[in-house]
Amino acid sequence: MPDTRVTLNRILSCNQAGGCSEVPLRWDIRYAPHHGAPTFDAAISPSELMQPAVDPPVKSLHIVSSLVLATWTITVTNPSGVMVQDVLVNIHATLQKPIIHDEWDNLSAEQHTSIQRIFYDWCYTSKDYGCTYSSGVRRIDCLLSTTVFSGLVTDVP
Repeated sequence: MPDTRVTLNRILSCNQAGGCSEVPLRWDIRYAPHHGAPTFDAAISPSELMQPAVDPPVKSLHIVSSLVLATWTITVTNPSGVMVQDVLVNIHATLQKPIIHDEWDNLSAEQHTSIQRIFYDWCYTSKDYGCTYSSGVRRIDCLLSTTVFSGLVTDVP
């Protein structure tokens, strides 16, 4: 039987023993990945972003999070092998999509209020209130204040 264990790249990996509090990349996922602020002294280089996301390299990677709806699939593909940058770009892109009416309708009134508060705060702090407002509520707004990347863990034995 082939060995199916994979190891996450250190930039993406959550140190579970540390409660995922220390990841090499401190990134507010509301912003494009190039805005990531590393938690260590040196910046993450472009060459590190082009490293394989996992070892051994894979062409497709499915990311699951209890913070997002199951319908918000994050599947990262790259025929040359999924890179760290591919993962970050796909997480960001998935969460920038507007929520659809069915998703909104399935949320409680309390969730609506919390999400609207986050949405309006985001509009007021953006460079272009009108543009941000007209783009509507995005998936990222549904995460409320949980917007700092905490790393990934594998579920493959």
